[in-house]
Amino acid sequence: MNAVYRRELKANLFSMTGTIFIVFALVFIGIFCADYTFGGASAHLEYAIYNASFMSLLAVPVLTMRTFSEERQTKVDQLLYSLPLTTSEIVLGKFFALATIMAIPTIIMCIYPLVMASFCTAGAINFALIYANILCYYLLGCTVIAICMFLSSLTESQVISAVISLAAVILLYFMSSFASMITSSAAVSLVAVLAIAVAIAYIVWVSVKNYIIAGAVGGVLVVGTVVTYVLKSSLFEGLLGKMFSSLAVFEPIANFVNGIFDLSTIIYYISFTALFLFFAVQCVEKRRWN
Repeated sequence: MNAVYRRELKANLFSMTGTIFIVFALVFIGIFCADYTFGGASAHLEYAIYNASFMSLLAVPVLTMRTFSEERQTKVDQLLYSLPLTTSEIVLGKFFALATIMAIPTIIMCIYPLVMASFCTAGAINFALIYANILCYYLLGCTVIAICMFLSSLTESQVISAVISLAAVILLYFMSSFASMITSSAAVSLVAVLAIAVAIAYIVWVSVKNYIIAGAVGGVLVVGTVVTYVLKSSLFEGLLGKMFSSLAVFEPIANFVNGIFDLSTIIYYISFTALFLFFAVQCVEKRRWN
């Protein structure tokens, strides 16, 4: 894993992708920090970090677009698969390299409160709150990286990888707005859950190429969903909106902005990151044996 980590880190640091991401992130963070602090005469840097999180992370697709796509296109992945490494080690090596790139603008952000302290009166800056928000911002960035890595593993084209990753980041940002617009009807939620059950059955079929197993999984999920709805339909009230809200990865950071050190937010980001890294491992593993 160390070899993959060093290779990916060097490839990103000495290429335009890593530079573009670092500069892009720092530019937008700097703009928001200057506007909120110096322009607005406020010492609440946490608000600047919260509002800059979306814009600064829009460059993540540029950072991740070549993670797997380039290797699949140039067939270099065949050489990578021949190494005495597990698929998990390959994916984690790439992820930790990108997480290190993400850490560079994050560490530079840690200097901002110290600079602000020289312009403010003693006690005006809540260092604990600001650094907690910086930590949450970094975890959010790692989550977005994991999602975009998974999307990169689905295609051979870097352009397609960047486009679908950018669309995914934008969609995740507006997910909370979509959740508020969705009806709380139990019937609508039932249809959505059934659609997810069918999608899971299809994914199982793509993975194992066995109609019996895929049909069994789909049948159990569909029957279980219908039975649950008949017995207690109230469980489906507002369920679709809650599902959309759970995907709004840019929203949990608001708890830290409000001065709440919410441990569940940290667990949420770590779990979300681990989930999409698992998806990436499964996708790469499938291609490896094919």
